[in-house]
Amino acid sequence: MENTALWDKLGKTDPAHTKTFKRAGGFSGTAIKPMFSYRRLTEEFGPCGSGWGVNEPVFQVVPGQNNEVLVFCTVSGWYMLDDKRSTVYGVGGDKVVTYIKANEQYNRPERWENDDEAFKKAFTDALTNAFKLVGVGADVHMGMFDDNKYVNAMKQEFSDAPRQEASNDAPKPISSAEQKRQLAVIDQELLDCQSVVSVNSCAETWKHIATRDGWSRDYKQIAAEKFEARRKAVQQEAA
Repeated sequence: MENTALWDKLGKTDPAHTKTFKRAGGFSGTAIKPMFSYRRLTEEFGPCGSGWGVNEPVFQVVPGQNNEVLVFCTVSGWYMLDDKRSTVYGVGGDKVVTYIKANEQYNRPERWENDDEAFKKAFTDALTNAFKLVGVGADVHMGMFDDNKYVNAMKQEFSDAPRQEASNDAPKPISSAEQKRQLAVIDQELLDCQSVVSVNSCAETWKHIATRDGWSRDYKQIAAEKFEARRKAVQQEAA
């Protein structure tokens, strides 16, 4: 249908650019990597700043229980369609200060942890919530990634697309500088991994990317060490 044309274009998500998460209380789900969403917007509307973009965000810091501190972000995103500018709004949030209860078994007192990434996470969350209104990552937000058959179908669809457009020559491995940049992205994503399950899911995604992009053995080893270190840290924190 014409009314859902844009939604249908933006609503499919490459599983290689998603990650699972688990929150307190046992809630778990699938999240879209922000850079994939930005790429989809760029593919559809053009470069950020001319085809789509975001106005200045508004942040609100709110005190929570146990001396925790929350931050909320409101953004207005815009996009150009048929030479007309349209606007969508989104709200996101995160914790600037998190309360960690005491652990008598390990003789660890209660403490409070600061997160210098909290404002960025809140902004990213708000931007994601804004553009999901026009369909970006709709299949994830609609819970379709809970269906393994659908996920496998998307894996096949997105893995077939490059082969259909590529030449007969195999793609060249990415440069060492690009591999270093991707390692930095891994560091950022691991900050959001709060369970072994989420770390393992992130590791599987990057295993696919490393194979696809032709990472060297040394960079694969560095990545593996990063994931193992995060697993140990998460296990220690949960103990």
